[in-house]
Amino acid sequence: MSTLYDPAAQARDAGAAVVDDPILNPPYDEPQYFWDTVDWETKVQKTPRKTEGRRPAGYFYNRAGRKAEGSLLEEEFVPLECVNKIRDRVRAWRQGGYPGVTPATRDLLHYWSDPQREPRLFFCQREAAETVIWLTEASPSDRTALFTQSVDGERIELDKAHEPFKRYCCKMATGTGKTVVMAMLIAWQTINKALYPRDTRFTNAFLIVGPGLTVAERLQVLRPSSDDNYYDQFDLIPTSLRGHLGQARVCILHRQAMAARGDEGRPRVVKLGSESDSAFANRLLKRDLGSTPRILVINDEGHHCYRPRAKGRHDADGKPTKEEKAENELAAQWIDGLERIGRVRTIQYCLDFSATPYYIHGSGYPAGRPFPWIVSDFALLDAIESGLVKIPQLPVDDNHGDGKRPPAYFHLWRWVNEQLPPEDRYKATRRGNAHSIAIKAQPAINTMIGNWKRTFDAWQKSESSVPPCMIIVCQDTHISKEVFNIATREEFEWDHFSNKPGRLPVSFLFDSNALKDVSRAEEGEKVKERETRLRKILNTVGKEGKPGEQVRFVCSVSMLTEGWDANNVTQIVGLRAFTSQLLCEQVVGRALRRRSYDVDPETGLLQPEYADIYGVPFQVMPVKASRAGKGAKPPVTTLVRALPERERLKITFPRVEGYVHEVRQRVRCAWDELHAIEVGASGEPTITTVGVVGGIHVGRPSAIGPGKTHTRAPYYQAVRLQATLYRVAGDLLKQYIGEKSHEGAYRRAELFPQFLAIVRRYMREFVVFKEAPREELALLKWQQRLVDVLSGHIHPVDDTGHEIILPRIERSRGTGSTRDVFFHTSRPCYPTTKSHISHVVLDSPLWEKIAAQHLEACELVRTYARNDHLDFTIPYLDFTTGQSRNHRPDFIVVLISDLHIALEIKGKHRDLDDAKVAAGKKWAKAVNNHGGYGKWAYHICHNPDNLTREIVVLAATD
Repeated sequence: MSTLYDPAAQARDAGAAVVDDPILNPPYDEPQYFWDTVDWETKVQKTPRKTEGRRPAGYFYNRAGRKAEGSLLEEEFVPLECVNKIRDRVRAWRQGGYPGVTPATRDLLHYWSDPQREPRLFFCQREAAETVIWLTEASPSDRTALFTQSVDGERIELDKAHEPFKRYCCKMATGTGKTVVMAMLIAWQTINKALYPRDTRFTNAFLIVGPGLTVAERLQVLRPSSDDNYYDQFDLIPTSLRGHLGQARVCILHRQAMAARGDEGRPRVVKLGSESDSAFANRLLKRDLGSTPRILVINDEGHHCYRPRAKGRHDADGKPTKEEKAENELAAQWIDGLERIGRVRTIQYCLDFSATPYYIHGSGYPAGRPFPWIVSDFALLDAIESGLVKIPQLPVDDNHGDGKRPPAYFHLWRWVNEQLPPEDRYKATRRGNAHSIAIKAQPAINTMIGNWKRTFDAWQKSESSVPPCMIIVCQDTHISKEVFNIATREEFEWDHFSNKPGRLPVSFLFDSNALKDVSRAEEGEKVKERETRLRKILNTVGKEGKPGEQVRFVCSVSMLTEGWDANNVTQIVGLRAFTSQLLCEQVVGRALRRRSYDVDPETGLLQPEYADIYGVPFQVMPVKASRAGKGAKPPVTTLVRALPERERLKITFPRVEGYVHEVRQRVRCAWDELHAIEVGASGEPTITTVGVVGGIHVGRPSAIGPGKTHTRAPYYQAVRLQATLYRVAGDLLKQYIGEKSHEGAYRRAELFPQFLAIVRRYMREFVVFKEAPREELALLKWQQRLVDVLSGHIHPVDDTGHEIILPRIERSRGTGSTRDVFFHTSRPCYPTTKSHISHVVLDSPLWEKIAAQHLEACELVRTYARNDHLDFTIPYLDFTTGQSRNHRPDFIVVLISDLHIALEIKGKHRDLDDAKVAAGKKWAKAVNNHGGYGKWAYHICHNPDNLTREIVVLAATD
């Protein structure tokens, strides 16, 4: 047995930067730390070191060319200077409050960054959207001098990096939510176009192109009319702006559709088809986009869209493979189709989204050179450090070898071929013996199957219906068939991968030969029907209730490189020649989508998930240290869902986006719902001594001379309390009638005295001045507090004194229901018996559990539901920021009397709670006035131990 590798030297040779805990940053904030793996003097990789700051955007490039691709030679780090400059400017723009944007854009940006929203958006998603918005709306002077420097010395101005239309690329690692960003930008453009129709920076017509049918089908969520659209799923639009989204027009195509008629089946770099540009554009766009002259193009997996350059010095590095040549031709077909459209319609600009926007070999550019129009970059390293993807575990040592080379399973294809006699090795000009290659790789495959078995055993103890999945990516169809037969044979003591008669298939061979294999077709099934069925299964691997739900093993050639978003892949074996790091990242990316996004409440970080990788020599990432053959324990998750057998306990609720007021001549304040506030210094200094600082003593400045004393007395003497009360009454009235309401302006003289009388009475009866004079109320923070407290408690009344307020129900979603709840979580859960939903998810150690226990035991409670993934919200205005927000009560409780209670569990009172409570009571009154959703009440409980007693009181007052 040979000596094991030195860890540092091994990490350098294998390209695997071994660290104990790669996750450094919360997923919702800009990264503050990174694992520095670059020696900045030599620009080569080194042993990782935790470093404060943001990782510079850049990429690794091997100047040795194709001969070194896929090898273990060190690569040079090349910064993306243009991206780094944009990143700094966008950060300053963000911190400055987004100057220069439209009011609608500002509302969207604040809404997306709201830390109280659910679900929260990842920082990388917000940064990508912010970058595109900044490039569109920020001052032109802020966007000057943006150039990109290529690895071969070419310096290109960003806005001229692509002709004939402007093109920007957002580089985002697989699994970080690119499709959500597309939805954000579609919403931003559409809403602005609706509100500012003459502003040519905006459009409501979008052409979205993907590289294949799988991606195009997945992108249907970008249609606002889709039942599972992302605008609703991720709550991307404030209720006040949601109505404008209906103006969006979306056309979704795959790149095969970009061939002009007459060119099908023979893609070229320069198209010579007889179809005119106008006919071509109308044929593709007319149905969805009509004849709109201005469109915005979005390319998903946009690294497939480029025009190869004429042959030159970069082709001297060997001829492209047949696969690379075909890819270059299809890339040319895609960009040619867009340019055809651009000649007859205005392409505002083209947005590319890709994890790997690099040129490939044979394109006429240096292989591995990034597209020069990249404007933002959140790479795989960043995603790992923010916990957004699974942590890849690659082999970093083994007990065989000479101690000088990487572990055998790190580059499995090379190791297997080196062990075979020359006649059985795989060669590009002559097929090797597929059986020999598969047999030699069998120990690695069996070891990984063992790792999968441990993962599977742990899964069986969970409540998830979706098993873990293992995939093997092979060099060609001959090898894939041999490997599939080995992995699914029935000689194992267990038969988890065997497709036995009488049960649904769990293992699939997915390559060009297998798709057309008639012998595998079901009775009476044609080849085309079988191919459609297989694709449907493979496209839904890991999806509950879908055809691919129970798939455990997939063996393929190159069918799983993109558009495959299964999050249950836990093991990958690569048995093929990986000729570039681009291909490595694409294959590894298939295993990196997370299953859970629950944050550890103690650390604020996402809890780690893992993926085992053999045979994919991916060098540029940190990996969890692991000996070959050792698996990682998968996260234990709980399936939280609506139980069909408890349908009788279902709860429905209205989705209220706002209110309908009748501006009447009389208003009334609900005095019985108000509480007192204390006005005082609240720990702020009211006496300050100033003087000439002569030095620092014991950490404090020391003064020269006697100094002077400053107090607030002069300020108090200048304050007119009457003016303060007038301002508060005016702010309340403005909220009631709206700033631009002509009818409200007409009645202002009649309404203002009523608001002023309410403010005066509140100050007399409810405001307590604690160690402060009455003039303290003139400070803006106390004026704002008065508005927060009174807002929502002043309502219009008719001549009989009856309040007039009705809810405005969302048109797109209408009524919500507990029936829609279905998700996995790694957070602790409490099982239920009285709820339609199986569990109560516990965000805090005790509060939700105590509340659930009281609700289960209380005889007055018929049913209840935890408001998690239920999306039950109450709109309110946060006066501290001026932004519309959504309040999410913790529970919905239904009593045996049919009284529905929106229940919030709170500890210490905060100022912001006043606005939420007022909004909750206003919501309940409006819904009760509607009459179509039963009787509702809003209640806040500050001590869950008292919940049963408080429910008794609520029931008695019903």
